[in-house]
Amino acid sequence: MYDETVTILDNRKVNAEYYKLSFRSKRLAKNVLPGQFLQMKIEEGYDPFLRRPFSYYRTVGDRVEILYEILGMGTKLLTEKGKGGTLKVLGPLGRGFSRHVERKKRILVGGGVGVPPLVFLAERYDCYQFLIGTKSRKEILPSSEIKKFAKTVRYTTEDGSFGKKGLVTNLLEDLLKKEKGNPQDYFIQTCGPNRMMERVMEIADHHGIEGEASWDETMACGVGVCLGCMVLTRKGWTASCKEGPVFRFDEMEKGH
Repeated sequence: MYDETVTILDNRKVNAEYYKLSFRSKRLAKNVLPGQFLQMKIEEGYDPFLRRPFSYYRTVGDRVEILYEILGMGTKLLTEKGKGGTLKVLGPLGRGFSRHVERKKRILVGGGVGVPPLVFLAERYDCYQFLIGTKSRKEILPSSEIKKFAKTVRYTTEDGSFGKKGLVTNLLEDLLKKEKGNPQDYFIQTCGPNRMMERVMEIADHHGIEGEASWDETMACGVGVCLGCMVLTRKGWTASCKEGPVFRFDEMEKGH
C-alpha cells in the first residue's frame, strides 16, 4: 500500500455517462489484481474532506486507469481536473478477484459502475461470457474499450435501447438454462448494485455454481479503521475495504 501524489495524464469522457482518468505510478500499478481499488483525495484542504474510492479499471505498465461517473460533489470536481493536475492516491487496497478458477468457464456479470473491475478481469484472464447490464445505451462502453474480449459480451438495458431489454440477471438465468454443462464447469464473478449481486448469488445457488462478488460499500478510510463499509458475512460483520471488497458467495450471509 502506497500513498502518492500523481500527475494526471488524461481525464476525458468515453461515453455520455463515464469518464476515464489516467496517471503513471510504478508502485500503484505493481501487482494489482482486478477488484482492488484506490482511495483518491480530489482536492487539497478539507472540502471534500474524505477520499473517494475507485476500482482499478486497467493497468498497462506503470499507467493506471480508472473509469467513473458523476455521483456527487467529489466526482463532479474530479471531472474538472485536467492534464497536469495532481491527485493524492492511496493503494492498491483490498482483496481482488481470483485469477485462477481451475479451468472452469468464467462468467462475468456486471451492472452500472460495477463494470470497470470486470473489464480489467476480462482483459487479464479468459472469460466465457461477459454479461453487462445498464439503464440505457448512454452507459454502453465504446468498442475500443472492450476490443480484447468483445466476442464474449452480451448486453441488457432497462429501457431496451441497446441489447436485450430487461435486467442482466434475467440474461444470466437464460444463459444457464441453455447451458448443458455440469455446474462445476462454471464460475461466476460479479460486481454492481447490491440487489443485482444478491440475485446473481440466488441464481448461482439454485444451479449449484460457485463464484465471487465485489461488495463496494461506501468506503471512507479504505483500510478497515472507520467501519463504514461493513457487510454481513457468515463470520459476522466485516469491513469490506479490508477483508474484501471481493468475497466468495459461500462467505456471505444470505439476505445480508
